[in-house]
Amino acid sequence: MKRIVTASAAALIALTGAASAMTADISGFEEAQIRQYAPNIDLSLVDGDALNKAAKVIDTLDEDDASFAQIQNGVRHALTK
Repeated sequence: MKRIVTASAAALIALTGAASAMTADISGFEEAQIRQYAPNIDLSLVDGDALNKAAKVIDTLDEDDASFAQIQNGVRHALTK
């Protein structure tokens, strides 16, 4: 039973990683940042260009010392366009 659970968990992790790798040309760090500001959005359904824009929004607004809410609004706007 443990082998079945372990094998299915490993397969799920592999499929999730493959799906996120196909979404855009962003790093794992950038993806984690986007998830921090938009945890309720399924990134596998978002266009790759939108993910790149969201990552740029985070970089730009973070350099300008924007608040969490300002960055979150910018990221959500970039992802839902």
